[in-house]
Amino acid sequence: GHEVVLGTADKTDWQRVERHFGRKVMVDGELALLPFRLGAFGIYARLMTGLIALRLRGEVDLIINTHGDVIPAPADITYVHYPLPALMVESPETFFKYQRNLFWRLYYTPYGLLQGGSRLIFKGGLLLTNSSYSREAIWRWLRKRAVVVYPPVDVESFVFSARRKEDLVLTVSRLTPEKGLHLIPHIARRVPEAHFVIAGATQKGSAALIARLGHLCDRLGVRNVEVRPDISFTELRELYAKARILLHTMVGEHFGISVVEGMASGCVPVVHRSGGPWTDIVKNGEYGFGYDTIHEAADTIRALIASDLTEMSRRAIVRAQEFSEQRFKERMRGVVAAVLAARDKGP
Repeated sequence: GHEVVLGTADKTDWQRVERHFGRKVMVDGELALLPFRLGAFGIYARLMTGLIALRLRGEVDLIINTHGDVIPAPADITYVHYPLPALMVESPETFFKYQRNLFWRLYYTPYGLLQGGSRLIFKGGLLLTNSSYSREAIWRWLRKRAVVVYPPVDVESFVFSARRKEDLVLTVSRLTPEKGLHLIPHIARRVPEAHFVIAGATQKGSAALIARLGHLCDRLGVRNVEVRPDISFTELRELYAKARILLHTMVGEHFGISVVEGMASGCVPVVHRSGGPWTDIVKNGEYGFGYDTIHEAADTIRALIASDLTEMSRRAIVRAQEFSEQRFKERMRGVVAAVLAARDKGP
């Protein structure tokens, strides 16, 4: 019932969106500052969405900032994935490229300083975030209270009427260093009876990670790990349908959409005891299993492979529905209605 206009730094590649999500997603209008994608200075180009917000301020009823970071933009609702000042301290490997030489340090420093002062520049109205884990970090670092609205997961695409489960342990992740994928060969060596597949999208630097995983498997003598980069949505669904276990390796993941996709597919989740996958998705072990060390992860997976997972799989499927797109829409409608009602009511 709302007309939605998307404001971006550069034009959206809607064909790429369709390839990634397996369906068409459109908005009523799009306003882009640039007619092309910038190969460099991407983080600063994205900051320019604040200019679009200023331009639209008098023309629209509501502005929602989905940038993920706190940026100097007028907004009624701001969705922060995780506070960048916390990420810089807790996950420095994410920012490795910005530290490796003088050019990248000079490039990133102004943005880092801007985010370091985000407590002072935040003018984003109601603050939303993706998990109770992120909410606690926002309070620690920004001293701002946030409301948890779980991201929408297309769980319907991963529900199968018939499942042909195999002794397959699946990890779906962006192929980047901070995701902890280097742990998988060590775990797989201790579970030779299972086949491990790592599937995910690549970006700059992924080739080095894939090569590292190959060298690590060779050094450990591991033959039951397969890396499948940039597979199609159809191939991804097939992997979810076959896998018995969804292994998630990132420490301090903010939410973990692939964990929900796996659970919707009937996979039993095994996640690190940190971050949103543990606190919010599997609810501290109520709907899945946790681990702290690679030994514990391997022991858990071996026990699950040897077990009847029918009931645990059923519980995972039911739990995944809590994060459906429909639930997200319901929550967002409530948030939007509350913000508009508060504005109409006035001070």
